[in-house]
Amino acid sequence: MINAIIIDDEQPCITALQNDLRMFCPQVKVIDTCSSSREGLLSIRKNKPDLVFLDIAMPVINGFELLEMLGEEAGFQLIFTTAYEQFATRAFRVSAVDYLLKPIDGNDLSEAVRKAEKAIERNQPDNNQPAAGHQKIALPNRDGYDFIATSDILYCRAEGAYTHIILKDQRKLLLSKPLGEIEGLLPASLFERIHHSYLINISQVHQFRKTEGASLIMNNGDQLSIARSKKDQLMKRLGINPK
Repeated sequence: MINAIIIDDEQPCITALQNDLRMFCPQVKVIDTCSSSREGLLSIRKNKPDLVFLDIAMPVINGFELLEMLGEEAGFQLIFTTAYEQFATRAFRVSAVDYLLKPIDGNDLSEAVRKAEKAIERNQPDNNQPAAGHQKIALPNRDGYDFIATSDILYCRAEGAYTHIILKDQRKLLLSKPLGEIEGLLPASLFERIHHSYLINISQVHQFRKTEGASLIMNNGDQLSIARSKKDQLMKRLGINPK
């Protein structure tokens, strides 16, 4: 079971999310609900949840301020639940697993919890593991291994059974591993599959283009195609209403 806390200043939203979790995500056990960030702070410190569903626009202390107060105590997976699209980029910079717009769609909720569950399982062996943005992965080279911070990866590109890793410092690594295997090594809170050939760092997106079938411009200027089947999920993660 995944022990979760819901923090939201609107009781109807708490109730609706509890009902949705019972229906779509039975593996989630809601151990507490909080109607303010102050209550949430105390509950997180007391209960040490695996997962927190956090509203952003709350009075006195908003969701981002709560996370700043927690600092290194924020050793849980995070899903933002909000009615506002404009906070999405900032949300993924603090390594949120997902960003769900109210009213929350059941399928989107299931997918977000699946990502959180995957991240929780990956982090279980080491409780002192750093936040996703500061994690390093070992990538083999001819002489041994390169240890790369996941936040330094712009995107990964498949080429048959090989994968190109494009880094922020303009280096490019070629690995003899398929993209699906690389995807399993990287934190779901930071990375999103947008195409059978591309896995991107969501915090490194510079621009979303609707023309020519939809594409992304990454921070290094590279333009990447978005598969039609991946477009809606990506837009939600970027805080764009796909409808």
